[in-house]
Amino acid sequence: MNYFSPSRGWLFWFAAFYLTLPLAALALNNCFACKQEITGGVYVGTDQITGEKFLTCSNCMMLPRCFLCGVPLKTNPTVLPDGRSLCERDAKSVILDATESRRICTQIKNDLDRQFSRFATFPDNVDVDVIDRIDLFSIFHQTGFDFESPNLLGCIRPVEGLAGKRYWMQLMTGQTPAGLKATCAHEFAHAWVGENIPKERRARVSHDAEEGFCELIAYLLMDAQHEEEQKKIILRNRYTRGQVFLFIEAEQRFGFEDVLDWMKFGNTRNLEPGRLDKLREVTPLVAKTILPPPLVKTNAVVVKTNSPLPRVLPLATAAEFKLEGIFWGAPPLAVINGHSFAPNEEAKVKLGQTKVLIRCVAITKHSARIWEVESGVEHELQLP
Repeated sequence: MNYFSPSRGWLFWFAAFYLTLPLAALALNNCFACKQEITGGVYVGTDQITGEKFLTCSNCMMLPRCFLCGVPLKTNPTVLPDGRSLCERDAKSVILDATESRRICTQIKNDLDRQFSRFATFPDNVDVDVIDRIDLFSIFHQTGFDFESPNLLGCIRPVEGLAGKRYWMQLMTGQTPAGLKATCAHEFAHAWVGENIPKERRARVSHDAEEGFCELIAYLLMDAQHEEEQKKIILRNRYTRGQVFLFIEAEQRFGFEDVLDWMKFGNTRNLEPGRLDKLREVTPLVAKTILPPPLVKTNAVVVKTNSPLPRVLPLATAAEFKLEGIFWGAPPLAVINGHSFAPNEEAKVKLGQTKVLIRCVAITKHSARIWEVESGVEHELQLP
């Protein structure tokens, strides 16, 4: 399955209605663009930033529109080098400096890690580039990938190199600060999917569902940062085909952890209206690996070495591994350092400034036993 994510974007839904009103009533309405009294057909549009309705005459309805808010541009448009036009209001707020865009993206990564620290860690192996609309669309069309968005604001894709797997995030210039924050959060969510969702499960999750999940991450971050207008923009965006609404409802009803478990182990391709209870129907993928030898009950952690006698470490060395919760289902799940495990499943978790590959050997209602794959160290973790 190809993995390429064009980012969030709004689809400008300009519904035009001819109002058959008496001439006296029409005289009370002036065109939003030319400011003249409307004497013929009246067209109704929506400001995609504020959500407010506006009226235009038939002539101004044909004018170029602002790239961000969609209002007709009659006077003093700002035209960017890549051909995008902005109204006077939006031109004052957009970010055109690449250095500032990267700074905001770095801050958003830190904000995401802090806000979701109990459940998820977002990848550090992400390189950020800032490009214009022409380059972004050129990259998208040259890839041949089948992900589509009505108005690209960014994209992310994995890149294999000498340093291993990394992600290349490309953000479009000319976004508002809140819009750029939401775009960055959305793209980091795609990187999290690439790092944490098993390949078999990723092949079953629909494109709309993955985009809905990424929009949920952006929405929750915007909610925490009180960016109310940006939250409305996310909700007005229709390209997830309704999945973002279902993800928000599911997070409110069942909690964020259950949403993550569905992304990783769910039995359905999409969240389904009226059937959100299926979110809890999960089937963890069991890794086909050889179990380590059983743990000998002792008051210390045994480290396997080539020495005939084991080297013993005090239990304090296991303090950074934390059992944060247990979901007692069939099979049970244990949340360890922000990652959920089924018995015999292995994955990397964050430990201090690095990541360690561990395997969950066994789960009880109050504890979990893990094994560090590389060092052979075993730990018995207890619920706090």
